[in-house]
Amino acid sequence: MNVCTEYEKRIFNFMQRQNCCLRCCFRFVGCRTTECYLNPIKSAKAAGYIEANDTSFRKKICCMACLGILQKDVQEEIIKKIRVKVGTEDYDCRTFVCALTIPVCVNLRERFLYIHCATQLNLSEDALLDLKVRLQNVKDIWKWMVTPKIGQAIKKQMDSATPSPFLIEIILTYKFNKKECEVLLSSKETNNTESKRKKKCYDNRFSRKSMEALMAKLTDNEFFGYFKYVSFEKFVTVDVENIICSHSSIFIGGRYNKLSRELSQTPWFINGEKKMQTSVQDILCTPITKVTKAQSIKFLSSGREDVDVRNIYNGRPFAIELINPQMTKITEELLSDLVEKINQSSWQVQITSSLKVLSRHDLKRLKEGENVKTKFYRALCICRNASRDTLSLEKLNNLKRVKIIQKTPVRVLHRRPLSPRERLIYEMKARWVELQELKKLDITDNTSIFFVLDIKTQAGTYVKEFVHGDFGRTKPSLCDILNVETDIVALDVTGINLNWP
Repeated sequence: MNVCTEYEKRIFNFMQRQNCCLRCCFRFVGCRTTECYLNPIKSAKAAGYIEANDTSFRKKICCMACLGILQKDVQEEIIKKIRVKVGTEDYDCRTFVCALTIPVCVNLRERFLYIHCATQLNLSEDALLDLKVRLQNVKDIWKWMVTPKIGQAIKKQMDSATPSPFLIEIILTYKFNKKECEVLLSSKETNNTESKRKKKCYDNRFSRKSMEALMAKLTDNEFFGYFKYVSFEKFVTVDVENIICSHSSIFIGGRYNKLSRELSQTPWFINGEKKMQTSVQDILCTPITKVTKAQSIKFLSSGREDVDVRNIYNGRPFAIELINPQMTKITEELLSDLVEKINQSSWQVQITSSLKVLSRHDLKRLKEGENVKTKFYRALCICRNASRDTLSLEKLNNLKRVKIIQKTPVRVLHRRPLSPRERLIYEMKARWVELQELKKLDITDNTSIFFVLDIKTQAGTYVKEFVHGDFGRTKPSLCDILNVETDIVALDVTGINLNWP
């Protein structure tokens, strides 16, 4: 290490006299060498900041600048709590990254110290500016020093370049943080501003954002004037208030068939009461959540089917966001086992594809392209007061790209805005239902005629309303095209044109 200059030594020794730890003294002189912070005593002696026989620095103090953040006792407490927390929650990710939250009063103290230093040492404005530029960030120094020790304690590798999906948040607080911040907030200028604020916003005054904004408005002379006669607490370090572990979301997707006409897609509650025992979401997500130990989930799909609508053939694309999972080593073998387990657990829902781990970019395809995506349906329709002799289905078979206008259906008006939408019916194929088919369907109505309609539509089309007209809210409807009362008996989703997963 290079020998210090006289200018640097004056600053270093001044910070020592203010009860700053050696590491913070190095921060104020702008040292960027890791060795200075790992072995501050050896480095300070080698550079000539302190004499070889000087022992004054060995006195146990609470650092005026970092409040113990860079000192041994606080560091050991942090590492101990992290070891316990990670061990208890049992995350399997092999890497980690740290985020450190420190009291905002650390910023106040740092600014006070370099202004006080410039004043006491009669430094010029340029020298004061140089001090500001030199000052090394306390959180950066902490990470250099402590994260390797954390890695050893929890047997994981620090990875800030990627960064790691496993985050350890360390929340440090200080008993007198509010008191020191109030020194600025109690100024006449601040009071005038704060009196205009609503009472409910009072606590926001002490947020980091608010304090940094206030500090930016004050000149160094104004700032120093507020703290010039303040007696800073000298014997209290920061508290390790909380350690929070979290893993970024993992996304798993595939396709499913819904084979029941008595099953909602998501849990159905009315006035807080669950109306159905289970749902598509429950059947798909519960086994996956249990295996990955996720804190919670979000179920995503390309559209949704009504309770009484089946989804058959290739199935509906879906994805599950696993929020804060602890088991993150997801292999193809595990996904294959999950498919088998889910399919054996219920006849109502079946996964029709392999499950895959997805990226956030993949999820966009579920919701994007609604105006170009196409869907396929099969509807069992009924015509009353008509006969096969007088009704021709060829009219439907010959129609292409029928443009319809649909007002929000009556059945969903309670949850969707009243607005018309234009949709395309690309093509239709209709055929009569034979008598033996009706018997298989357990239909005994002999006064009406039934036909099967295969239909290709633009995504977002209300197919039920296209069939029966919804009291004239869909124009044209099958009722208009066939000029006869038409209704829908059953509906299946037979295809969703999306490359997934």
